[in-house]
Amino acid sequence: MLVTWGYHLIDLQLNDIAFDEAIMRSMAQVVASNNLRAAAENEGQALLITKTKSAEAEGNAIKIAAEAERVAAQLRGQGIALFREEVSKGMAQAVQELKDRNMDPSLVLFSMWTEAIRHFAEHGKGNVIFLDGSNDGLQTTLKQLQGLIQKNANDELTE
Repeated sequence: MLVTWGYHLIDLQLNDIAFDEAIMRSMAQVVASNNLRAAAENEGQALLITKTKSAEAEGNAIKIAAEAERVAAQLRGQGIALFREEVSKGMAQAVQELKDRNMDPSLVLFSMWTEAIRHFAEHGKGNVIFLDGSNDGLQTTLKQLQGLIQKNANDELTE
């Protein structure tokens, strides 16, 4: 092969260089140490990525839960508002029907009052309730009950 390029090989001497056993062990330890360091760096990077992604996922889950609770609270509020609107329409219609038949519209208030008493009796926790049975007392009591119901509804929305 060399002849085609114009070279002639007359003599070739190969030297087998052999290092001392201690040098060979030392070089092997350097290579092993570098490999261990690279492996430790890779493991550290993997752990950092895992922890970062886990924290991001937890943060996103908290955001999603908060948004869901906000929407649920909004829908509960809308439901309560629609319920009250329907109750108001029903009461107005009942009062109008009573007036059309020349009956006392305070019958609606009396009905609400008796329903409230029934509810207290069924769901009360042993508390004493004093009620004034007169029409004026009934109206005052109903206003107080409506205020209490409103307060309880607001408390439920904030929970």
